[in-house]
Amino acid sequence: MKRMLGVVALFIATVSCSSDLDSASLSDCSLVDCASGNLLLQFLDGETEEDVFFNGTYNLEDVVITDLETNEDFVFFTGTSQEFETAQIALNTFFESRNNVMLRIAVPDGFETTLSFDVTFIEGECCNVNNYTDVSFTNVTSVDDSDGDLIYKIFL
Repeated sequence: MKRMLGVVALFIATVSCSSDLDSASLSDCSLVDCASGNLLLQFLDGETEEDVFFNGTYNLEDVVITDLETNEDFVFFTGTSQEFETAQIALNTFFESRNNVMLRIAVPDGFETTLSFDVTFIEGECCNVNNYTDVSFTNVTSVDDSDGDLIYKIFL
């Protein structure tokens, strides 16, 4: 169901921002619902596949994300779904292209992983796009990104 909603949202954003449309029809971008450009991260126990933040193993308030290039805190936000028993970390979108982005994601007395990727920022008339490539994690058991291009399930 989530995948279908994501596909529909992406389709609407793509069609709504198509360069084939008359520019006069795009003058009101308030009618366009842009798809999110955030990377969504869900951390799971490698053995039980339980969400380690939703099940209380770790606390979302303890997460620290650091941009290793600048050694500054990286902006992110969190959310939980009682219905799906998940907790996700959403990384802030980028407003410039960057290569070899490296973010340390850590929970004190818990776990630490380094997320690396390249991001290309594409400015659109109504919607901006973040295109992520070469996404990888260190110190994890495995990563599953089959739920969508920007959703990563990280198994610890």
